[in-house]
Amino acid sequence: MEGIEQLDTVISFRDGGSGIARELQRAASRSQSSRSERNLLTAFRDISSWCDQFSLPKTISDIAKQLYKRSDEEKLLRGKPLDAVIAACIFIACRQAHVPRTFREICNLTKVSKKTLGQCYKALEQAFNLSPGASAANTTSGSVSAPENLLSRYCNHLALTPDVESICRDIIIAARKQGIADGRSPVSIAGGAIYFTCHLLGKNKPCREISSVAGVSEGTIKLVYRLYYNAKEQLVKQSWITDGKAKMERLPIEQVR
Repeated sequence: MEGIEQLDTVISFRDGGSGIARELQRAASRSQSSRSERNLLTAFRDISSWCDQFSLPKTISDIAKQLYKRSDEEKLLRGKPLDAVIAACIFIACRQAHVPRTFREICNLTKVSKKTLGQCYKALEQAFNLSPGASAANTTSGSVSAPENLLSRYCNHLALTPDVESICRDIIIAARKQGIADGRSPVSIAGGAIYFTCHLLGKNKPCREISSVAGVSEGTIKLVYRLYYNAKEQLVKQSWITDGKAKMERLPIEQVR
């Protein structure tokens, strides 16, 4: 039964004057207290385990535990699945510690649906007076989930050198100033920008591999690539070409058709 730990027991006062009701109430109170502590410890273990799997620092784990304890004490998400509440607390903790993690990544880690995670997050956002709209779709340059802030992790997984990451970051920032790919999700922009930069610099990275790391479809990555290709003159610095790092002719035209 989902939410069985939320069920309550009420002891009747009608015991025929035997005094049994009072003893039962004491026993129920002790049991309830013990059960709450067990549930809290279980949640704390899950938070620690998921943070370890996600290679998140202990700071994130501690913040998430504090958030969960407060939500549990104030019954903010009564009846919601435990996994969803924990996932929302980890997502908020990541944002507060300025460690970029997207909705999609949290969902993949915890196996919680994006819809359920969003519901829990919004409830906690209101209860904790968090800044509104702090979701995975936020692409402002100051956002922890901005595409350029996802590059380090993606490039590490793809075994790309720091110079590739640096040029890719410059391209994303230049594209934002030009309004290119506005409205696209951060993960889509990051994936498409990496694909564009790898071709520009002559690095062989298949779209399939980038797609797997970024967690978006190959079609989405190629769509962002097309937007960047059409504006390549504004995005590619002349100094990169002069230094021999970048060559426009490396960019495949077939991806644009």
